[in-house]
Amino acid sequence: MNLTTRSQAKSQSQAAPNPNAKPSTPRQKTNSPRQSSANRKKSSEIADTKAKRVRTGCLTCRERHLKCDEALGRCLNCRKSDRICRRGIRLNFIDIQTVAPPHIIDRPRGTKVTFRDDSRFIASEYVGGFERYPPPQPDSPVEERRQLHHDAFNLMGHDQLASLFQSVAHSFDPSAFDLSHAAAVDFLGGQDAWHHHEPHLMPGDELLPHGTSNFARKLAMKQYNPSSLVDPEQVYLLQVFVDEVGCWMDSLDSMRYFTQILPLHAIDEPLLLKAFFACGARHLSLVNSSFDKAKAANYYDEATQDLLNAMHDPNRDSVLCTTAALVLSIYEIMAPQQTPGANHIAGSRALIRECGWTAKTPGLGGASFWISVGMELLSSLHYKWTLSWNPDTWGVDMDMHQHPHQVQLFGKTEELWLHRIVYICAKIANFRIAAQSLQSVNGSMNYANELSDIFTEWSHYEALCQQWYENAPRSLKPLGNVPQWQTEPRSSFSRIWLHKRIAIVSQLFYHTACLLLGKAHPLQAEFHRKMQQTHAHDICGIVANTKDKGVINVSIRCLAIAAECLDTEDAQKEALAIFDAIVKDTSWHAEPIQDELKQLWGWNISQPETVDPTQMHNHHYGLDPALPIPKGPEFPPGLSNPLLDVGDFSMENHPYQEHYVAPHHHGLDHHLYGSYLI
Repeated sequence: MNLTTRSQAKSQSQAAPNPNAKPSTPRQKTNSPRQSSANRKKSSEIADTKAKRVRTGCLTCRERHLKCDEALGRCLNCRKSDRICRRGIRLNFIDIQTVAPPHIIDRPRGTKVTFRDDSRFIASEYVGGFERYPPPQPDSPVEERRQLHHDAFNLMGHDQLASLFQSVAHSFDPSAFDLSHAAAVDFLGGQDAWHHHEPHLMPGDELLPHGTSNFARKLAMKQYNPSSLVDPEQVYLLQVFVDEVGCWMDSLDSMRYFTQILPLHAIDEPLLLKAFFACGARHLSLVNSSFDKAKAANYYDEATQDLLNAMHDPNRDSVLCTTAALVLSIYEIMAPQQTPGANHIAGSRALIRECGWTAKTPGLGGASFWISVGMELLSSLHYKWTLSWNPDTWGVDMDMHQHPHQVQLFGKTEELWLHRIVYICAKIANFRIAAQSLQSVNGSMNYANELSDIFTEWSHYEALCQQWYENAPRSLKPLGNVPQWQTEPRSSFSRIWLHKRIAIVSQLFYHTACLLLGKAHPLQAEFHRKMQQTHAHDICGIVANTKDKGVINVSIRCLAIAAECLDTEDAQKEALAIFDAIVKDTSWHAEPIQDELKQLWGWNISQPETVDPTQMHNHHYGLDPALPIPKGPEFPPGLSNPLLDVGDFSMENHPYQEHYVAPHHHGLDHHLYGSYLI
């Protein structure tokens, strides 16, 4: 019986008359000790039977306003009514305090991080939550981002939107980016590409860690000069540069900056235009003996002087200067015997590092970076030098198991895989030198431990090559592979057909990496002779079936490495014929390489005239793969990559000694700058 029932029964018993009771007479009521004890006893009984509150009951009973027996699993009430016994904690927000948020802290210039305050949006999902906030201010980050999305993007054309997308895409990791339609819309409207607290920043400014570049802005906004060249000679020289020189400079870049983009902007930039003229004239002087070689030297001297004057100005346009220095370095590669003291090869490398350009830099910065490290890699393969820029600091994304669709929307899938195999080849080129140095110290006390480390590293690179080949896109693999016994006319090599330039370059670097890996095995180099032969024949088959002049620099160096492994006279003669075919009507020369190969094969020929390596080390650093080298497979001991000592402005013997002045407006952060050094 509950408390209410007891109270009602007591009231009825007091109201009902007792027939046997005597009539009472009015008198003062007295409380005896016995009656007081009885009353206290009844009060204690009532208190003991008072119901206790349920603290751990289910939410179902609480909503039905029933007492829950707190049975675990499913309470009695839920079992009787066949309901779901829901359990949990119901929170009631009864104490909400709001204060004015502090002022927004300005970020350091060049940072890629933004802070978003979404508390107003979250509060709006609760009844009365949005009203508790003060009215949004004009400088609110949320409102400013919405206004930016509404005004800036709606007023831009298609070309400007595409340019903007390319300029900001580098700050994201595509492998971890949600590329659904809704997320793509949020990406365009919500990211900090424009630095909303610094409205003066524009597309193109991402090419410098600090500061701006008018030349980079013109590239990003596609601001062209409507005028044209009218001088017949200048038109011809620029055309020669685009058709004959710029094409192989763009061999590692899908955007084709030096053949399709920069020539449109060069008319407004005399420094860059003179550099283009110098390279075009230098090419003509090599293929046409009647062309005046002094014209190439004059254009080169004028461009060099303009660049040195700009290097003395702390407010210079660093993007323009770096691009011009890179083009002038190509001139020096084409004319290794006439390289002056300016040394634009080292100067362009130092400027690229000063700008902070790596494999992650988009647009012109990334293209210039890959030209620089690509040419150094080809030279290191020839001279067996260690690369001056450690490949581990390039910033190449080596996650080869990510879904290809995650990168395809950025249009960079094939280019990313090309950069990966270049990175692998560079790592193996450095590893080959370490493995050869270990063989020279055979028998030392630490030889066993070093040998174990070398073998572990060798296995790692072998796995990288295998992963690249298995996961690379289908478009980077051959469309045709005719076996050698089915070729017509009969050939010693299979006929391998790759239908576009990026696929040709990727496969050449892949087979070269595998061939070098076979040579660098610490214990069983001869056992891997078959591995070397297989990849050497594939390289010869690719180069023999390629007519694209844009890959000639890579083809010559890879073919030279492959030809060293050929062991039959027929294959060797055919390789020499391939050299003659690919350098025909070009400024490249294959005779020194052919003579060197004949010596390695043991053919009886006269000793060719060579370049003094000490003189080349101190004055030239020629990267032309056709340069003759001293007799034997290696340079004399002690000769190393010249860029190790001069490829950075922080070094004592940095380039442009008497002209270089550190820029005022975009000095590199010391922490960032140190990451580029070895």
